[in-house]
Amino acid sequence: MNKETFRETCLPSNPESVSRARGEVREWLGESHPAYENTRLAVSELVTNAVRHASHGIGHPVDPLVLRLTVTDGGALRVEVTDRAWATGEPRIPVEPLCGLAESGRGLAIVSLISDGNWGYRSHGPGLGRTVWCEVPARPPSPEDPLPDTSDLLTRPG
Repeated sequence: MNKETFRETCLPSNPESVSRARGEVREWLGESHPAYENTRLAVSELVTNAVRHASHGIGHPVDPLVLRLTVTDGGALRVEVTDRAWATGEPRIPVEPLCGLAESGRGLAIVSLISDGNWGYRSHGPGLGRTVWCEVPARPPSPEDPLPDTSDLLTRPG
């Protein structure tokens, strides 16, 4: 798949970066872009996850995040968030929060729905972090489109 970098920025690993990332998407795409809302939501969820996991449990953030937005040949917007501080392991959609009333744990389920299940990650090696990505369709679904199949959300490892 060929892709062209549309924009890229470094963000500190802190909670304020989530708002800043949403602002970058608004500046990069403009609110009139057909995929603006879905891209903004995907960026918000992926940056939130990266910030949450950036501290390695030591109580302070390390290394900046990289937010990258590219356009694929098919016109989809590919969102990538790289955090060098993430531990190894698979990002997954947790089963329990989806079924319960938890206030967190739904981010990757939302990303999966927005991207029609077209998301994943690349590990860069122990201690080197990973990149979590998704591809947001350039055209949001219309009311006439069938609803996405979400039956595998609880079993898909990511």
